[in-house]
Amino acid sequence: MKKIILFASLMLFGMLSAEAQYYRYGVKAGGGFSTAVGKDAPSDQINHLAGIHGAFVFSYEFASRLAVQPELHYSRKGFVYDAYTRNTAPETALTGDLRLDYVELPLMIKLQKAALFVEAGPYMSYLLNVGNEVNIVSTDPAIDPPAIFSRADFSRDDFNSFDVGYAVGGGLMLESGFFLNVRNTGSLRPFPKNDLTQRNLVWQLAIGYLIPARRPGNW
Repeated sequence: MKKIILFASLMLFGMLSAEAQYYRYGVKAGGGFSTAVGKDAPSDQINHLAGIHGAFVFSYEFASRLAVQPELHYSRKGFVYDAYTRNTAPETALTGDLRLDYVELPLMIKLQKAALFVEAGPYMSYLLNVGNEVNIVSTDPAIDPPAIFSRADFSRDDFNSFDVGYAVGGGLMLESGFFLNVRNTGSLRPFPKNDLTQRNLVWQLAIGYLIPARRPGNW
């Protein structure tokens, strides 16, 4: 019985190897919206920030219509403070854009049916840079517009260098290699080093191109 199961497994593996196992690689780029979520990211004080992203993509189809897809991904995340009063001095608030630039390594599992595909997987990322256009303003209702006290002193040292999370999405893949991709990514850990429980949440739309499928050894 064990020999029969082993033989059948080898036959199945051989069939999959013959019918699948294609390499593809290419690029993608696009835009999206990011924000912060968590108990210290109230929706009435945190707004979405528009950002850009791009990636080098490598796809390995190890079974028919099933592929593993690692990426080297640049992504701008962040959010907009809108009279944010958590963890600020009395009668002050934060307003303005906070931009977080990451290099990410998603590892996606992609299942395709005809031209449509779905994908999911984990990612890890490294914080490259922090862009800060945040002001400390007065919350005194008698002062309109609010008085600006100073620029908020944010730097890369205020944030965790590494992040991990999930990515899920889907899209449309044409036989020519062009594709359209919608993806949602979310952090599983807070990005500030202080006690705030803010996590990244991003929606992305991208267009890209993968070269036509090739079998191993035919590079």
